[in-house]
This record gives sequence, C-alpha cells and structure tokens, in this order.
Amino acid sequence: MAWSLAYPVKMKMVSEAGGLWQYIALFLRSLLIPEICTLYVLLTLLSKYHSVLKIKSVEANWPAIGRYELRLLPVILLAFFVFNPVTQTIRFLLERFPDYSFSNYWYKYIANTFTFSVYFKYLIPVLLIGYTATNLSLFSDYLRRRQEDEDREKAAGTITPQVQLSPPEPAPAVSRTYTAHLKGRNAHGELDFPVTDVYFFTVEERYYYAELSKGRYLINKTLNELETELDPFNFFRIKRDYIVNRRSVLNYAYWENGKYIVRLDTPDRHEIVVPRARMQEFREWLQGSQRSTSADESTGSLVFA
Repeated sequence: MAWSLAYPVKMKMVSEAGGLWQYIALFLRSLLIPEICTLYVLLTLLSKYHSVLKIKSVEANWPAIGRYELRLLPVILLAFFVFNPVTQTIRFLLERFPDYSFSNYWYKYIANTFTFSVYFKYLIPVLLIGYTATNLSLFSDYLRRRQEDEDREKAAGTITPQVQLSPPEPAPAVSRTYTAHLKGRNAHGELDFPVTDVYFFTVEERYYYAELSKGRYLINKTLNELETELDPFNFFRIKRDYIVNRRSVLNYAYWENGKYIVRLDTPDRHEIVVPRARMQEFREWLQGSQRSTSADESTGSLVFA
C-alpha cells in the first residue's frame, strides 16, 4: 500500500540506501527488529501485570470485560518508558555497528527520544497492539471453553464410572444418619466441633485436616471415610484432596486450559483449582440445593441458602 501511494519517494529511499537489498537490510535494522523488541516488552509487561495482580479469570459479561480492560490501561500508557530504552538500544546497536559512540547513543537514541512527539507517535500503535493481544487472548479462551463444553456434552453418555467420585444423592424416602461431630487437635489442644462448621477437609503429606474459622485441626479420618460418612447434600468431594462444605462455596470461574477456580468463603478466600471433568458434577451438586429445598424443609433439615 505504501509503495503504491508513494512509489517515487520509496524508489528514492532505495536509491539512497544503495539498492534494494541494502534498503531491506536498513528496514530490518532500523524498524522491524527494534519494533519486534517493543512488542515483546509490551506483552511481557502485560503478562507480569496479570501475575502481580493475580488476575486469573474474567467473568464472561461486558461490564466485567470492560473493567478488566480499564485495569490494563495504566500499564499500556506507561509502557513507553520501559520499552523505549530497550528499543532504542537495539536500534543503536544495529544501525551504528561497528562504530559505537556513547555520546551519540545517549543524545540521539535515548535523551532525544523521551519527548512528547515520540511518546504520542507510539501511543496509538501501542494501544492497538496491547488491546488487540488482550482481546485475542480472551476470545481464544472463550472459544476453547465453548469447545470443551461441547466435547463434554458429546461425551456425557460415555463417561466411565471412575469420574463419579461423589456418592449418589439419597432418595428422599430413605432415612440415614450421617456424622454430625468430629474431634480434632492442633498445637493448642483438642476440639469437638460440628461438621457444619468446617469450610473444607483436605490432606497434606498423608495428614488429614479440617479447616474451621478457629483454625486448622488434625483429624483421624481419611477423606475416603469422610466421603461416605458425611451428608452428600452438604459435602462434596470436589477433587482427590478436597471435600468442601456447601455453605463455604462462594463462587467459581473459568481459569485456563480447561480448569476452573472454586473460591471458598474463608477469611483468606481459599481457592481450589478444579479440572473440567469434575466441574460438571460440582455444578449439578450445587443446583441440587434448589431442587431439594422443599423436601429438606418438610423433614426439618437445615439447608444453607
């Protein structure tokens, strides 16, 4: 496009460079390679910003996406002050090889490039590149999530029993007694507590723990035992090393690579990374509370709303 609109100017530049190949080499040294470095630094800054702020997921609605992209704006606006020295240094090394001069480098490539004109020259391209990369990433994750959901629905009829880790929900007419209290201990002593006070049960280095608002307590029951002894309406084996209490579930959100983050309503907002294959049963278990409310009220059961 540029050649068709300004052919005489381009040919003059080719002639001044000493020929086509020399012009291409100059284009690579002065523009393409340095600006690839600009792109790399910008994308690295955005990635580090996500890591520092622990941005792991974005809700799939326009207000949430808008707030997310506004949070990225300061990084994009200030990125110039990080990538410009890198870009100009690469440009200096490529253009001036092998005749390097520090004064030439400092005044022409560094000091004279930190100006409003250079800043605004980069601003629009950097905004476009930053938000294009961000939205492409969001769109890619959205498509992958949709594909995974479709694959799960297609495979729903062929799921093997090994993924059915949680016990089946008991029939309303069947009466069964579940464990209501447990005993635990920590460095300060022992405690008898109702299981309804437990946020979650977990295992670490072959020791089994109950997490309560009062702290973490060591218990003498395995997760396999607890899975069969606890009321499956209130407790769910969300993964191999976690059993969660329905009351402690705060929310969940898609994370990456087909995995989800389940957040618990603990003082530290504990997060559990859950594989996609387990999330379908988890969601069905959560939705089961709505179908079972009327039955539980009639039998005098305590239901967490």
